Amino acid sequence: MFDEIAEVIRSGTAFLIASHVRPDGDALGSELALYHVLHGMGKDAVVYNQDVTPAVYEFLPGAEEIVHSLDVVDRFDAAFVLDCSDIARVGDEQGKIGSIQKIVNIDHHASVGTFSKILLTDSRASSTGEMIHRLLKHMGIAITGDIATNIYTAILTDTGSFQYSNTGGDTFRVAADLVERGADSRYIAQKIYETKPAVQIRLMGKILDTLQLHEGGRVGVVYVTQEMLREEGALPEHTEGLVDTVRSIQGVEVAVCCYEVSECRFKVSLRSKGDVDVEKVAGTLGGGGHRNASACRVEGNFETVRGMVLDAIAVSMQRGSPDVENL
Repeated sequence: MFDEIAEVIRSGTAFLIASHVRPDGDALGSELALYHVLHGMGKDAVVYNQDVTPAVYEFLPGAEEIVHSLDVVDRFDAAFVLDCSDIARVGDEQGKIGSIQKIVNIDHHASVGTFSKILLTDSRASSTGEMIHRLLKHMGIAITGDIATNIYTAILTDTGSFQYSNTGGDTFRVAADLVERGADSRYIAQKIYETKPAVQIRLMGKILDTLQLHEGGRVGVVYVTQEMLREEGALPEHTEGLVDTVRSIQGVEVAVCCYEVSECRFKVSLRSKGDVDVEKVAGTLGGGGHRNASACRVEGNFETVRGMVLDAIAVSMQRGSPDVENL
């Protein structure tokens, strides 16, 4: 498949690069790394995301070039859809993007779909960024400092700072290669993890007040409402990383954050440590991801959604219905 993708790149002149709504570090880092590669080869490349870039990732080289609207797409020889298990995840422009003659899907999720005939996937990879690195090595493309910074960010964020089980020996070898080629690991970590606006900290306090422990303290659940965001003047991006805070609580093996997207519609983020496979939990609810980091979308009020998620977690833990211990 590497050879087929390399041929798509070499034979084309204009490319669209896209990823999922509410892009994270892996989506953005992978997109922008590929953008710099194509631009460096003299190709015409456009990066499209439906949603704006979270402020925490605005430091990424090329982030200012991302567009958030699409006109005609006839001029593109191919589209690269990155970090997406389903074309629907690109958002409202899925029809336009799906109409492009050639679509290359590069993803590392176990639940990846089959919307593209040119599919590069490996559920053992730490991130889509790591797979982009493999592609560049295969093609013999020089990795510049800008490319290295973007791929390193993709890997750093999707491994939870190299803490998740998707972090293997290859991950560290790739990270070392990127540092040697110009990625400043200290600078990148500081920009992502130590540059939080005050509104995000205030919002975090409000959300953590909703914390409930279940399964004898092994499962922690918090929720975020649109009203909370309005009260604090916060944006959806300010909830990023919150579920990892819940995961860090002593005794908690599974962390759950229920984010209200709209009335009676929640995005549920799951994180785990230990033996609980939250990819299977998310899969039972129509989502997917990785063993220690997954997500799904569930309809219903919060009580209903929480109950469905807890039931799925209880099954995964091979236990009965969860008891509730409110804090």
